[in-house]
This record gives sequence, structure tokens and C-alpha cells, in this order.
Amino acid sequence: MGKAQNFSPSSLDGLTSGRVSDPLVPGLCVSVSASGRKTWLFRRRVARSGAIVTLTLGTFPAYTIPVARAWAAELNAAIERGEDPRALKRAEEARQGLTVARAHALYMEAMRRGDRKTLKPRTLYDKEVIFIRDIEPRLGKVGLQQLTEDGCWEAVYDKAKASKVRANKMAGELSCFLKWCAGREGRMAGIEAMVHPAPTLNSNWFSTGPQANKRFLGDDEIGWLMCALVDEPLIYRRGFMLLLLTAARRNELFGAPASEFVDGLWTLPAARSKNGEENYVALSPWGRALAQTNHEWLFPSPRLDGPQLFGWFQARSRVHKRMEELAGVTIPSWHFHDFRRTFRSNARRIGIDRDIAELMLNHKRKGIEGVYDKNLELELRRSGFAAWEQFLCGLAVKAGVDHALGVLASA
Repeated sequence: MGKAQNFSPSSLDGLTSGRVSDPLVPGLCVSVSASGRKTWLFRRRVARSGAIVTLTLGTFPAYTIPVARAWAAELNAAIERGEDPRALKRAEEARQGLTVARAHALYMEAMRRGDRKTLKPRTLYDKEVIFIRDIEPRLGKVGLQQLTEDGCWEAVYDKAKASKVRANKMAGELSCFLKWCAGREGRMAGIEAMVHPAPTLNSNWFSTGPQANKRFLGDDEIGWLMCALVDEPLIYRRGFMLLLLTAARRNELFGAPASEFVDGLWTLPAARSKNGEENYVALSPWGRALAQTNHEWLFPSPRLDGPQLFGWFQARSRVHKRMEELAGVTIPSWHFHDFRRTFRSNARRIGIDRDIAELMLNHKRKGIEGVYDKNLELELRRSGFAAWEQFLCGLAVKAGVDHALGVLASA
């Protein structure tokens, strides 16, 4: 726990990292994430049972200091009576009828704690997104004990009308969640004994056709892509080209704070990495120029205090349509992840060793090599990214868009 200090709106606004305890209310503190998000936490031991109570209220300033202190005071009152406030809350919810939304919150608390299995940050994120986006709007207010198999499947089929891929993911996550609720872990979390209401839920129920797992862009397609980007706003020109230059995952790049880029080296922290491991991307002149920004975020949102995470797919559709107009032929659809496959398909061609290419993509080493080989090979990665940038520069020059995309200005 961090050192106690006086709490005021200005002092909390000035926090940049760590965890700071409230000097007036036992157990209450503010935790600051790597992105600067400030969250109210409560952590205190129950003397009678020895159990450690850990609860989260929400973020500051959405929850003010007086509100957070009042919340923590109620928890402290229960603890000083020798009671676990979590058990009291679960009992009250049981009397009122536990909803799917509240049960899922208990489920996510257990998943984050890693009671039985430690999940990767990206897996936790995906579970949260699927619930908020697809499950909660349809089933969130339904009583957990009132769920039926037909009700679950009807919700999944409704989602399939918009996207069969998302319907499959929804069914898979719903099945995992309900299995947890109906099992021992759910009962340990205070959920009344229940039978899994929809054991037939299947994450592969809908056929989504062949997956685009072999698609990569050829030299001509990269040239048309660069030409098509010229008419896009600057943020999308930067975003598409940096995604191609770094061979990074979309969310990892588009959600990056500018502080991760120092002297041309992008250090992706383990907490934001899909495989839970830190990654290093050494930018060459063109990439360095594209990554320069005076904002807190690499791609700041024009409307919200945070990164620009929306609008990219609409831009992709515009760019693809423009590519077909430039080429005069139909071009197979492509996804942002295909940029990674495009790099990997050209790595050997431009002299990048197979193992180094895998490190550049932040793929985990497997087997015995993964256990014993811990060399980061930073210099070889740097050489690899330089070779890849040089290759793309050549295509930009060939397409006649090097000036428009800032290639020469970065040399």
C-alpha cells in the first residue's frame, strides 16, 4: 500500500503512478494504472475470519472523495463487527434475485484474481468486451435463476443476424460463465446452487466460412494501398503505415500512449500485449517520423480523453474501395491482421531470419527454446525492422507517393 497523504481533488489529479492510501478512512486507497486511470480500491482484513476483503468502487473523479469515503465507511463498519461485507452483499442480492449482470461481475472478479487459473490480460479484456457488447444488452437484467436454454439461444440467434462470428463468441463466453456459476467456484462466490441452463451452447455453432488466415498483400496491393491512403486524413495515413511498418497487432498500436515510444524504440508492456510478454519494436526514420506526436496518445481521440479506437474499420473500407478503383480490378478483402502476415511472408525475402521474424511479431518461443532461450536479440530486431522499412520505402517510391506519405521527409 502506498504512503498516506492528504486527499483533495488537486492532489489526486496530480497522481501519475502507484497506490496512495486515504489517511482518514482505513482500507481506502486510489490506484493509478499505467494509462493514468485512477481507481478507488478497498482492502482490509476481517479479524474474525482472517479473510482479506478487496473491493473496487470505480474511477476518480466519477466517484468523488466524499462518495468513496462513505462507501468505504460502510465496509469498515461491517468489518469492525467481524462480518465480511462481501458475504452480506451476496446475501442481499440472493434475497433480491441475482441478475446475470451482477453474477458476471462476480465471475470477472474471480477471473481477475486467478483463483484457479491465471488468465492473460487480453483474455480478460475480451471476456469483458463480449459481455458488455453482446450479452448484457439482451440478458443483463434477467435473473440468473430465471435463465432458460431457449432464452440463451434466442439471444445468440439474434446476434447472428448481425454477425455469426460475434454470435459464436457470445455463445462461447456465455457457456463459460454459466458453467462457472453452476459449479463449485460459483457457489464459493455466493451464487445459489443452480443447474447450467444451456449446456448445448456452442462457440462453433454457426459456420462462418473459410477464415482469412492465409491472406497477405502482394507488392502491387501494397502499392495500391499506399496510393489509396494519400486521400485519407493524417491520423489514418499514420495509423495504417505504422501498422504496416511495425507488423503490430491493431489494438496494441492504436491504443498506445505516446510515452511507450522513446528514442525510436516502442516498448509494449506485458499488460497490453496479447501474449502477456513485453515486446520491443525499433523504428527506423520513416517510422520515427510517423510516431512523433505532442499528444498523450499516439492516436488521440478528437472527442474523448483517450486513444482513437473507432473509425479504423470505416477507413479500411474506404481504402479498399479506392484500391480497387486504382487497380481497375476486384481485390480480395483484407483485414488489419493481414499486415502482420504480409510482413512475415516477406521476411525471408528481405534477409530476416525466421526466428527473428517471430520475435518481431511478438510470438512466444515454444518448447525447450521457450524455456531456456531468453535472449531478446534487440540488435537483430532493429536490423530486421530497418530492412522491412527500406523494402516498403522502395514500394512507396515505385508508386510515386513517397513525398505524400512522408518517406523522404523522414530520411
